[in-house]
Amino acid sequence: MRKIVVLLLTILFIIQPSDAEAVTNQTGNTLSLMDQLADEALQLTKSERYDDTKIILEKFENLLNDNSYYALSLTMDEWRILQLSVTEASKIITNEDFTEGELVNSLTKMRLAVDAVATEYEPLWTAMEQPVMASFQTVKAAVMDGDTAHFYDQLNAFLSLYEVIYPSIKLDVSVEKVQQLDAQIQYIQQYSDELFASADGIKEMEALQTNLESLFENVDEDEADPSLWWVIISTGGIIILTLSYVGWRKFKAEKESKQQFEKEHKN
Repeated sequence: MRKIVVLLLTILFIIQPSDAEAVTNQTGNTLSLMDQLADEALQLTKSERYDDTKIILEKFENLLNDNSYYALSLTMDEWRILQLSVTEASKIITNEDFTEGELVNSLTKMRLAVDAVATEYEPLWTAMEQPVMASFQTVKAAVMDGDTAHFYDQLNAFLSLYEVIYPSIKLDVSVEKVQQLDAQIQYIQQYSDELFASADGIKEMEALQTNLESLFENVDEDEADPSLWWVIISTGGIIILTLSYVGWRKFKAEKESKQQFEKEHKN
């Protein structure tokens, strides 16, 4: 009897690591498949095969919903960001009035977020350093030149690019640093007039530049997928044109509303 018990315990001891390894492999395979689907959706959109893109997004969403965050070894925040990313892309592509720029913007955001979750090192979003920082430099230059009209155009172009990497940043960067960036960007959006009123405006821009640069420091950059670079370069103008104008009109309307509110309360 004792020999049987020892034998059973030995078998259990051998099986348990194998089961754990199987679960780990299954989790890794699922995340790898999700990463492939996100990339495929982006490629299909690049080829304007939107019906096929819908099918891939449905597969991705079903795969995500069929696996809980616990089953995928994800945090709730990681699972939620992936869910929001695919929901946003699906919502855009089912809208009859969607533009290529909006869809590419959304799918690139989703592609980078999935990569940030699926890979432990060398996040793909760091490949966006050059276009993000170049866009920011045009905003800073507009402030230094006192060019208000150009500032609003370039600010919204920058914000559209920053939004692409924002979900990935939330996954890979400390909460404190993300909150600091959020506060700085919100200040520039809400108090743009003050940027041109004194030298403090340049200081605010330089402080934001320092924090943006720190995002990409001490992070090993992955060799970006050539197809992703193609999307970034070739659709950058589309993203900027489609989003900056809409964003500028929204910003202008909010600003006029705020001024009207302050005027009424003064009276």
